[in-house]
Amino acid sequence: MASAAGSGDMASAAGSGDMASAAGSGDMSRGGVIVLAGLPGAGKSTLARALASRLPDARVLDKDVIRDALFGPCDYSATESQVSGSAMLDAARYHLGRGRTVIFDGMTFSRRQYLGAVAGLAEELDISVGVIVCDVPLEVAISRVAVDAGHLAANRDADVVRRVAAEMEEPDGDYLTLDTTAPLHECVSLALAYVETNKR
Repeated sequence: MASAAGSGDMASAAGSGDMASAAGSGDMSRGGVIVLAGLPGAGKSTLARALASRLPDARVLDKDVIRDALFGPCDYSATESQVSGSAMLDAARYHLGRGRTVIFDGMTFSRRQYLGAVAGLAEELDISVGVIVCDVPLEVAISRVAVDAGHLAANRDADVVRRVAAEMEEPDGDYLTLDTTAPLHECVSLALAYVETNKR
């Protein structure tokens, strides 16, 4: 279900941190950041909603929703992406300042620089940040995108999935890789355990 990227070792976290052996309690009283990375169609939004239902006072910041609210109908330009990303960071700062957990969704985080901006905010506020890579085979992601015609991001197609896959960079530091073709409740349990061990 969970593995370190490139290691093939099931149920372990990458880097120096160890995966917890049991699901966490969902107690993040100081707040914290959860970043969900992965291809379009990897199941990030499904996992985000499930985690938010288990974590007290959690907020999901979905870039697709924010971009649509700001620009819809969207052109999917670089400027739209930058403005939406900045809005997410501003909203995260607001929620984190009130002790809430923030879950970043709707971004692939294919480049380390995007994760760096979130990590910088977490460092500034002295809170934990947990990176969870939602991992599925390329063809699974493509097939999921193909049947999800009602998704807010109207530009999602097979070519976008392949482009993102080609651009994906391994995150710096510790992170958890989840096989999100597994049952949702198993992914949620592993994600909560990782978040619990990652708290400051």
